[in-house]
Amino acid sequence: MDKEKTVLENQDLLLEVHSHGGELTRIYDKNHDREVLWEGKAEVWGRHAPILFPFIGKLYEGKYRFRGQAYPMAAHGFARDMEFELLSRTEDTVWYGLKDTEETYGKYPFHFRLETGHRLEGNCIHVMWKVVNTGDVPMYFMLGGHPAFKTLEGGSVYDFTLDFHRKDEDGPVHYQAPNEDGYEEERLSGFLATKSGKAAIVPGFFHKALTYIFDRGQVEKVSLLLPGGEPYVTIHCPGIPYLGVWTMEETHPFVCLEPWFGRCDKEGYEGELENREGEMSLRPGQEFCAGYQIEIGCKES
Repeated sequence: MDKEKTVLENQDLLLEVHSHGGELTRIYDKNHDREVLWEGKAEVWGRHAPILFPFIGKLYEGKYRFRGQAYPMAAHGFARDMEFELLSRTEDTVWYGLKDTEETYGKYPFHFRLETGHRLEGNCIHVMWKVVNTGDVPMYFMLGGHPAFKTLEGGSVYDFTLDFHRKDEDGPVHYQAPNEDGYEEERLSGFLATKSGKAAIVPGFFHKALTYIFDRGQVEKVSLLLPGGEPYVTIHCPGIPYLGVWTMEETHPFVCLEPWFGRCDKEGYEGELENREGEMSLRPGQEFCAGYQIEIGCKES
């Protein structure tokens, strides 16, 4: 292990997790001899699986309001661009942590501790989060994952089918989409999934919306299926209220499956921070723990 990354490895997978952003930067599937996580090519999209904190998506006009004061904030917050401290490492688990600084306090007036962990278990990666309010006032925040799963070597995004693992009696999957400026404006009521719970990614699929947002906890498990129907990757996210599905415009070199506690602003929103849709809060000294799982391939039964 070098000072910038931690490698975790078992019989099924090899992972790399970096201190920059506490980010998962590699998933190698030993059973199929393939890289699964997007490699982060800077000329396309220079990230892999960033953590989104303390905001998700864009804020209206790039700012939010707290107690009558406006603060600037970039999309998805600042944690993904900061250096995390290695907290602990075992054979199968690594934890990185981030604390507020004078710089973060100037644009986000809360004292906090953010911890992110990754644990290997067979062909499954447990992504774990912990947020602690270390200040003396209520703290407002959002938190989410943004893993990008690359297309197969020599293949394309059209090799994939989305499987939402829904039954006929679950009803249709309703979705929302940000407008061209990245704010929520349009609420779409069409069906994304068929009665089978599956939606093939075909040409034009991402023309209607580069980002599909499923809310109200409709989706607790979603898979990318390969042409033969076998799972390439599955996200397990029970209890998480939002799920984003996103890709890059035109090139579509990967598909992101993103579990979120929170979402982007609505067009024109200029209200207070605590009234934003999806905003969460912690009392002084209180902590919030959550996470999701990334399953690679499928274990033989």
